[in-house]
Amino acid sequence: MRRQTGFFSLVFASLAVLAGDVKLPLPEAPVRVLIPDVKAFDVALTGAYRRFALGKPKAGDPLLSAWRKTQVGSKLEDQWTRFSEFLPLTWEEIRKLQTTSMGFALLEVGHLEAVLILDTPLAALPASFPKGDRKTHGGVTYSLIAKGAADASEDPDRRMGLAWARVGQRLLLATSERALKLALDESLAGRGMAPPMEGFVSMELNLDVLRKDRYFRREFLFAEGPETGKLRAALRKEGEDLVEIREGVHEPRGAVNAFSAPDAAAAGWEPEGSDFWPALRRGLLDAVPNPSDRPVPVLRALPDPSQNAPEDRYAVDLTRPRAAQGDAPWEEGDLGTWKGLLQRVPVASWGYWIGKDGSRRLVFLWPETQDQAFMEACRTTIVRRAGPTTVANVGDVREIRMGAGFPAFAIRRTAGFLWVASAAKDLQDVPSPKSESGLVRWAKVDLSAARAEAPRWAKVEGPSRPEQMRPLSDRVLGLLGWMPATSSISVERRKTLTGWTETVRFGSAGK
Repeated sequence: MRRQTGFFSLVFASLAVLAGDVKLPLPEAPVRVLIPDVKAFDVALTGAYRRFALGKPKAGDPLLSAWRKTQVGSKLEDQWTRFSEFLPLTWEEIRKLQTTSMGFALLEVGHLEAVLILDTPLAALPASFPKGDRKTHGGVTYSLIAKGAADASEDPDRRMGLAWARVGQRLLLATSERALKLALDESLAGRGMAPPMEGFVSMELNLDVLRKDRYFRREFLFAEGPETGKLRAALRKEGEDLVEIREGVHEPRGAVNAFSAPDAAAAGWEPEGSDFWPALRRGLLDAVPNPSDRPVPVLRALPDPSQNAPEDRYAVDLTRPRAAQGDAPWEEGDLGTWKGLLQRVPVASWGYWIGKDGSRRLVFLWPETQDQAFMEACRTTIVRRAGPTTVANVGDVREIRMGAGFPAFAIRRTAGFLWVASAAKDLQDVPSPKSESGLVRWAKVDLSAARAEAPRWAKVEGPSRPEQMRPLSDRVLGLLGWMPATSSISVERRKTLTGWTETVRFGSAGK
């Protein structure tokens, strides 16, 4: 999965790897996080991150702006306000408790049902802790302040309730009575979760459960991929880089190819061919966000002038409404040619290279015997879009031109691969990809280039509206807002004997 741990990836940029011998009674949950050394976390928590954690963000803070770009952000902000009426739990309060380690489990996304466990040596809790109704579970006394949504709360607007207990040095806080009892069961049974991997912060995600959660699916619009079971992740420091390591199981895909892409805004290799045609069409052939599946209007014969039928002889009658699409269905035209070609010669995987100047390139393994068929399919689409075309040779690049010699599409072969772009100049120095054993996926992106696209994205997607989430202007920029000091990200996944391991490297703006 290509997501979820960006926040933790930023706050530990100046630390060294820590190995924590910590086990906390976190119940089974789709998301579980452990911070083995809270003091180290506190040292790293600076700037906008500290203000956000203290509940005192400045107006215009990138974190606050990013948070409010998401649907979940505004809703959680409302629920956190309700929760804080009972217990104003900010990072300052956690520090006052002299917390040494802490863990978090998100049991149910829709109900905001979660457990937070703090390891604190304090003999007595601050007086600000509410007393509530005193109850017992398994011989342990706990306080119920308010029922949460998972407890069938009588307040329909409340998701986060509050229940807490003290067990030895551990303080258990939960947003539902049910969640607290589950954590107490773990504690009473002597079970505990240790960091899944060595690092500043360790995380465990249950992918099978998360993919069935409708709230999670709505907020994280990413392809499911072949991964199954539990994903483990941790943050580490390697030299001057902050690195996130992920491990999982079930990676059936074969090795992919790699190539050098200097000065790229984004580059990578997709291990599956299913998205090749949409990328080729929207990126180069029909460069619009949502091209039609039936782009060609139906051709009909003109009316016979010898007939006396009341027909419009010029096929235009301003007194009549335009025929509905169901009355005159359009045709797929050149798309039928593409469908037949890609069924006969499927693309198994493909790479991309987007330049900072806006140039777009795709590369894929393609048999040389099918080059002419591919070229003719491209010409058919360009003709439908712009009329007659010509083909010119620019070195070893073949360029399709339209109108008064304007470039529309270009093709270049390098060994067994085809590179395609909008113009011959974009293919002058492309390399020949090479297969790497065990490499399943790779990508890199220049975040400065992505942020520079914000005005254009907003122009295309329109103004912000509360009832609609804009994929680029809200989601992508929202995620980038959580990484104000990060200038680049690179991802590399490789197969292992038991599954796969993925390395995500975060480049700082100062490098």
